[in-house]
Amino acid sequence: MRVLWFGTYSKGPGYPRTAVLMDGLRAAGVEVKECHAPVFDGAASKVAAVRRPLRVAFKTALAWARLAARFHRMGPRDAVVVGCTGHADIHLARALSIVARRPVILDAFLSPWDTVVNDRRLLPARSLRARALFALERSALRTADLVLTDTAAHADFMAETFRVDRSRFVPVPVGSLVRARAPARVPVAVGMGPGEGEPFTAFFCGSFVPLQGVPFILDAAARAPDLRFVITGDGPDGPAVERDVRARALPNATLERRFLPREELEERLAAADAVLGVFGSTAKSQRVIPCKVYDGLAAGLPVVTGDGPGPRELLRDGENALLVDRRDPGALAEALRRLRDEPGLPERLRQGARRTARESFSPEAIGLRLKAALAAAVNR
Repeated sequence: MRVLWFGTYSKGPGYPRTAVLMDGLRAAGVEVKECHAPVFDGAASKVAAVRRPLRVAFKTALAWARLAARFHRMGPRDAVVVGCTGHADIHLARALSIVARRPVILDAFLSPWDTVVNDRRLLPARSLRARALFALERSALRTADLVLTDTAAHADFMAETFRVDRSRFVPVPVGSLVRARAPARVPVAVGMGPGEGEPFTAFFCGSFVPLQGVPFILDAAARAPDLRFVITGDGPDGPAVERDVRARALPNATLERRFLPREELEERLAAADAVLGVFGSTAKSQRVIPCKVYDGLAAGLPVVTGDGPGPRELLRDGENALLVDRRDPGALAEALRRLRDEPGLPERLRQGARRTARESFSPEAIGLRLKAALAAAVNR
């Protein structure tokens, strides 16, 4: 099978989705070529785009001209996959594919309209731009021969919200590019006194968007002075998070505002005792399994994250992760103390994490799942 990955999708640090899917397909023996012209530089430029639609339209037009010029030079293909989140790009891909009549697949990943209106609240729901974004997303979902999402919970949401047949959707895990390393430190032993070892360390790396719930993590840190919280990453809300950390002045919480290259991320994961997922209270936060959770599982580490329908598609409390009440920061503090103090629990979660990574979202597992979905679309 030959697949063309098409569009203005984002790549690089903070955007592992496309690389994971393409690597998986290649591991499954699929030939994958890219026809790519970027529009956005990162999360901050996407947020700015909401307020500057004309500028984005101009940049998109230039990118489309480059994509159209390259499309037919890429050679024959069995299917065209429009990279996330190419809800506008799919119309160009459909037009360019009309002669060859090859299926066009949209990696919707998640809902831009939901992100902008409900999760980030950047636009009022009844505003003209919000209505236009809703119409664009609905038309994209209906144009695609197949729609990829990250979770079944997201597929259910999109099908119901935009009135699209649920059978068009195929959930494919986000997965991870992280590879496990040997632990870089030994966690503090039960009963060890102050100064006898390093404190138990919970590690978080993210883009600080609301669904991740960084204030929730800081609330937990305030309730657990005996634990260390290491927060890394950056994004549009980075300055606000930094102000919050400084205002609280928690001695057990440190912030490092920068994205970590994958090799350094793997080193930092190996030096942690637990990985923190997301704890936001928005509806979207309960539908996602973010890359940081996949990274923690792939590294073979105990993961603690907020409970919800999305996480429960992959995670089993006490088996491969700990799931906590998103309304109670104290529940996060207590879950981390359990990991520190309960004999056998960390190793049980480590074994569960490694098993889940191997069976559910290794490159081979994702590749075979996605290849089967694409083959079904090609053979319709």
